[in-house]
Formats: sequence, structure tokens, C-alpha cells
Amino acid sequence: MIELRSISKSFDSIIAVKDLSITVRAGRICGFLGPNGAGKTTTLRMLMNIIRPDTGEILFDGSKARPESFRVGYLPEERGLYQKITVLETLQYFAGLRNVPDPDTQIKHQLKRFDLDARMHSKVSELSKGNQQKLQFINTILHNPDYIVLDEPFSGLDPVNQLILKEVLEDMKRQGKTIIFSSHQMDQVERICDDVALIDTGQLVLAGDLKEIKAKHGSLHLEVSPESVAELNHPYFQTPDIEIRGGSAFIPLANRDRQSLIQEINAVCQIRAVKVAEPGLEELFIQQVKGRTA
Repeated sequence: MIELRSISKSFDSIIAVKDLSITVRAGRICGFLGPNGAGKTTTLRMLMNIIRPDTGEILFDGSKARPESFRVGYLPEERGLYQKITVLETLQYFAGLRNVPDPDTQIKHQLKRFDLDARMHSKVSELSKGNQQKLQFINTILHNPDYIVLDEPFSGLDPVNQLILKEVLEDMKRQGKTIIFSSHQMDQVERICDDVALIDTGQLVLAGDLKEIKAKHGSLHLEVSPESVAELNHPYFQTPDIEIRGGSAFIPLANRDRQSLIQEINAVCQIRAVKVAEPGLEELFIQQVKGRTA
């Protein structure tokens, strides 16, 4: 478990993080969310002891003592790979630093898992952005750490490799790892996370179990997909409370009777599909931020 207790950090007159408290439990994946400039990277750098908080404390499994380096895996947002050596040499070098047992077997397994085995003798500089990101992630988990800290891990990855990364993270969660990653891609977080912490301007907006947050703070919508997308241009759908997205209209249910609402919609368009939709993280985030600034 990782606990951030009332940590704050300022750079001259700029407050990057203010009185932030978050708990990340073992065997859970926690998504650390917020817009660019919200303070996510600064917080993760404090967590990794790259910079120190001005106030507050960080605990690992209840202890202020930092865990041994081999128990932590860190993926920074900026890539730090040596460009002039090969993929294999990169992983062999870092495996040696961390005393990885049977390193060649571990390296070959991970390269195959991420479809990089055919590029093991390529120089890092010859890899695409996505393949470099995969290499950096392999380097993050090669030593089987207990605490895994990832800053924008999905950056540069196509949908197939995003799925592979998601499967690997879920596998590590089953092993009881403590996993936290930052992202501004809320759709990715929604697919994989057990818990979330939403921050804005360095302050905590909302934190906790994702399902519980949705149930408590979100409002259900009726997702209506008409036979023709053009029907969404009907004046009925052109109101501020109705969102048009992906060929569907999302209509707030509130306390409205669903059957009556469907009959009402049927009068203005031909419905192809209809279902009750949970609120998305992005919607929840915007609602909470607006609530703070109103």
C-alpha cells in the first residue's frame, strides 16, 4: 500500500500540489487523473523521491522508510533509453543492475509478450515511438517490483498494444502488486482502474472506488441511437442537457420515467437501439471541477 498524506509542493510562487492525500491499496490499480498541468507528474516524482514534498509524508506499507530500489518499478513520462545500443543490450544492462534472476529467459519472455522479439538486435534509435514505449515498460517491470508507478503509460501505443499493456497490468494486479498510473486519457483509466484520484490545479477533486464514485456522484443517461444519424439534428436533441456523441444522444434520466421518455423520443425519430448508460469519468470530472469553481 502507498499513502500520500497531505503532501504539498511549490516552485517559487507556483503551487504545483496542495495538501494532497491519496491511498493506493495493494492488489488494486489506481488511476491518477487530471488535465495537463494538474500536478500529476510532480506528485509521482515526489512519490519516487526525485523531488521532495515541502510538507506532508509518503508511506509504503505504513513505513516512512523508502523500499529498496529493486521493489519499485517506475515509468517516467519522458523516455530515458540509451539510443545507441540494442533492445537486448538495454534490458540486459538494467537486469544486471537489479540482479534479475535468469535474466535472458525473463527478457525473451517479455519481448515475445510485447511482440518485440524480432527487434531485439535493433538499436533503440531505430524503434518507433510505440515500440520504445513498450521497451521502457518492459524495463519497468522486468525485475518484478512490488510497487509500480507509471506516468502516461499508454502514450504512443496503438489500440492493440494498449490492450496488451492492460492485460499485463491486470496480471500484476492479480499478483498483489500496488499499481498507480497517471493519465489524462480518462477512457483508458475507466477500462482498467479499480480506484481513481481526480486532481485539478494540484488539489484533490475526488478519490475512491471507481464504481462507488459513479454510483454516488454520477447521473444515469438514456443512450439513444436512431436509425439515421441525421435524425440527431432534430430540435428535440438540440438542448444543452443532451450530449451528442458517437452517433447517439445521451439524455439525462434524473427522475423521469424511462418508458414515457422512450415514447417521447419515438415521436421524433426511429430508434435503432436504446440503453441506460453510466456517466463517464470525463463527465464526472467536469461536474466536480465546475462545482469547485462555481
